Amino acid sequence: MMKSRSIIIITITLLLVNCTSQSKAQEQNLHDEMTEYRSVEALVWAMPLLNFKQFRDGHKELGVNYNDVAYHSKIQDWKFQTATPNNTTPYVNFFWNIQDGPIVVEIPPSSDGVGIFGTLMDAWQRPIDDVGAKGRDKGNGGKYVLVPKGYQGPLLDRAYTYEQITNNGFAILRAIIPDASLENIEKAAEFAKRIKVYPISQATNPPKNNYVDIYGKLMEGTPVFDETIYAELDEIIQEEIIEEQNLAMMGLLNQIGIQKGKPFSPDDRLKRIYARAAPKALEYMIGEYHRYLNPWMYEGKRWSVLVPPGVIETDFSYKFPNYYDYHSRGSVYYAVISSVKNYGSATFYLDCAESSDGKWLDGSKNYEMVVPPNVPVNDFWAVTTYDLKTASYQRDISKSSIDSNQKNLTKNNDGSVTIYFGPKPPEGKESNWLPTIEGRRFFLLFRFYGPQKGVFDGSWELNDIELNN
Repeated sequence: MMKSRSIIIITITLLLVNCTSQSKAQEQNLHDEMTEYRSVEALVWAMPLLNFKQFRDGHKELGVNYNDVAYHSKIQDWKFQTATPNNTTPYVNFFWNIQDGPIVVEIPPSSDGVGIFGTLMDAWQRPIDDVGAKGRDKGNGGKYVLVPKGYQGPLLDRAYTYEQITNNGFAILRAIIPDASLENIEKAAEFAKRIKVYPISQATNPPKNNYVDIYGKLMEGTPVFDETIYAELDEIIQEEIIEEQNLAMMGLLNQIGIQKGKPFSPDDRLKRIYARAAPKALEYMIGEYHRYLNPWMYEGKRWSVLVPPGVIETDFSYKFPNYYDYHSRGSVYYAVISSVKNYGSATFYLDCAESSDGKWLDGSKNYEMVVPPNVPVNDFWAVTTYDLKTASYQRDISKSSIDSNQKNLTKNNDGSVTIYFGPKPPEGKESNWLPTIEGRRFFLLFRFYGPQKGVFDGSWELNDIELNN
């Protein structure tokens, strides 16, 4: 009898221990799952910051520091790795930091067939103002002063003055030139060398600026979505001001091992979670941007507009009366870098990442697309290929764009243009072919320069890209 009772007690004890162990394991699994979800969410929220940081750090690797001006002595090629750049006009970029006091940006006046246009932005890529020919100074040139919040010190007469929320700021500008001839590219480079960036404390005797030609140099400006991206996120959080609107998200970061003012030291468990979460965050933003977020341009076709509703209306702040749309913001900044204060009608963009059957465009396959005749533009149109994962130029390719100004472009009898995509050109079609990379997904941007009414009223439609067997 005693022996039977002992067996029963031991059995019950073992069952209780087993149940407790299972319960703890379930709790641990749930805890890890929540940490992974939060790690994904953190990257979506922080995408504009991460995009900016990598762009800045990529330039720094090429010797471009704060207040230096980076320019291209020729039209940038695939080595300029950032989100969806164009290759029709050369870029001019520079970075500053106002933590130690205001910064002055001097934009020269347009002259001799060359000008500039672009936007001054903070670290969240919110526009401060547009500069240059279509910006605040209307091509007359001007001084722009960026001051920290609450600044009460001296300012400059006849300067445009702005309070900047973040410590870091940057500009992405493009030269305005008639065409990309060697003469005009040289004019653009000389114009860039007249831009000045310096502390207001040195305004009476500005220091000589450093101008860095980055053409032909590999500029790694796209974030890498592996476990190391969380260290990048921690670094920019430590650099930047925490705004009240982001306090809730700082609580989320605290749960995944990132705290303002504290060392970043994830343990092995967190590193394993980071390694799972980072690629999921990227894949989520890819799908959101190309398939769900942006409205389709044409019924039944795979072309969508560049940004979702609300972006332009909120001046790229994503601030609505009752919420911040960081979900849309993150997905957009996977695909683009920069913003604009006053969105104009000079260009219009369409995005396509799928063939007509709804499958991702695959660089191992061959496709073709017919651009109908009489594209409604005042200037020209262009189609450019980008890597789906990085949203930048495909690497190590001979060309990434075809445009209607191309002299050797072959037209069909009706005036339409057939463009081919694939690892190898169809025989005799090299001038109308854009290379793709086997094993890599890609997407297209179609740019209308000087769009006319027909782009928007449905009287003209761009065809889908079709699989060519």
